[in-house]
Amino acid sequence: MTTTAKVLAASILALVAAQPVLGAETIVTLDQGIVGTLSVPEGGAIGPAVVMLHGFASSRDEIGGIFAAQAAALAEAGIASLRIDFRGYGDSNGVSEASVTIDRMLEDAAIARTHLASVEGVDPDRVGVIGYSFGAAIAMLDQEHYPAIVTWGQMGDLKGEFVEFLGQEAFDTARSTGNYTVDLGWRVISLDAPFFDSVEKHDLAAAFAGFDGLFLTVAGAEDPAVNYFEQYLGLARGPKSSLVIPDTDHMLGVYSDQPEIGAQVVAETTAWLGDNL
Repeated sequence: MTTTAKVLAASILALVAAQPVLGAETIVTLDQGIVGTLSVPEGGAIGPAVVMLHGFASSRDEIGGIFAAQAAALAEAGIASLRIDFRGYGDSNGVSEASVTIDRMLEDAAIARTHLASVEGVDPDRVGVIGYSFGAAIAMLDQEHYPAIVTWGQMGDLKGEFVEFLGQEAFDTARSTGNYTVDLGWRVISLDAPFFDSVEKHDLAAAFAGFDGLFLTVAGAEDPAVNYFEQYLGLARGPKSSLVIPDTDHMLGVYSDQPEIGAQVVAETTAWLGDNL
């Protein structure tokens, strides 16, 4: 970890322990009923900004509040952010959870990006993105619209990973009945057939190939995401780097009582964006 990131991580751990109320945050409702949290530095936005895209079946603060912590750290570093609930999740409305598709999530990300670029003080040419897990895939599918992309626990093969996660039965059942419902352990989720169609439709590697912006990919050493690092770093054509966090998995310490892991991820991401965006 860099010296700057170590200092930031220590500060973030203290913030997480204190569970602060962030006065610079505003709940906003965007087009199509998308709800998000806009976070700006004290005194207002001053140039760079970041859209934050949550993972599958999650919501805008993300597991353990790690996106909220990231937003606070970015604001402290002078970077505005907007984290959203994709339609069908969290507080966003307009569609049911079952009718979510990748294409609709791409629309939601575009709405968020457009709104953030219009915030007073934000430079529309310096709006980057942080995506976690499935949110990382959404960011990478839309790479042409971002000068900088940060992925946490990136996906690499959409259909392959969803088959491994949900089973081929999910695709077959949705195709034959129109819907598949599954108990994920932490929640039950229902998905209509168009979701599975959209997973099969989008080729993540083909969409990301040739990305010429700034790219940082982060994952725990025990996360299968690290198996895709070489491929996607090779597909990127701009400045690129990766970070493997020892002794953790896809959940970045949230469910293993390791708050220092999340603090490190937030600190490293903040330092990288502060240097590059």
